[in-house]
Amino acid sequence: MLNRFALLSVVFFLLVFSACKKSNNSGTNPLTGSWTFAAEKSNANITASESLGPISINVLAIVDFRTIDNAGTFTFTADSLKGIGVGYTIDTTYDTYVTTGGVTDTTVSPLKTTVASTNSAASYQLIGQDSIYFPNGSPFAVSVDTGQAPVEIKGAHFSISGSTLTLTSTFTQTGNETVNGFTAPTTGHISSVITMTKQ
Repeated sequence: MLNRFALLSVVFFLLVFSACKKSNNSGTNPLTGSWTFAAEKSNANITASESLGPISINVLAIVDFRTIDNAGTFTFTADSLKGIGVGYTIDTTYDTYVTTGGVTDTTVSPLKTTVASTNSAASYQLIGQDSIYFPNGSPFAVSVDTGQAPVEIKGAHFSISGSTLTLTSTFTQTGNETVNGFTAPTTGHISSVITMTKQ
């Protein structure tokens, strides 16, 4: 049945942002300048549940990773963001717990992917004192399901300490996944922290 969780050909493209829209910030822009992409650390819990007659099937997949071989820079102007040569590698494993009729089977699977260095550009707005918003399309997207298009990210919360810029986020994605001939609703809860250092 749900012995493999196809949903977890996970490819996180940089980060997952979630931000509330607030009033515009009229002060100086602390993001302006060039920042080296240092790393992203993300974790995700993805669940699916379905019943086949009297038998219930529950799947929980857990991913926790930190990117390696990080490359590239992000350059912020007053209202635009350019990513130059941004890429990274994920080399880890993920755990899948399949519970069928009260019996749980655990599988550890490899998760390896390399995102080649790419360039991107977007306009943005500062929102309040700690958020950024992309009104016309974002350079960031996330895909947690190979059967669905990546979800474009519209905003982020940020903090700056010394020369380090930290972007933190949470995200929930729902959908359906077809595994072994039947379709089950899925929910993914993801949190990410991405760091950059001032050049």
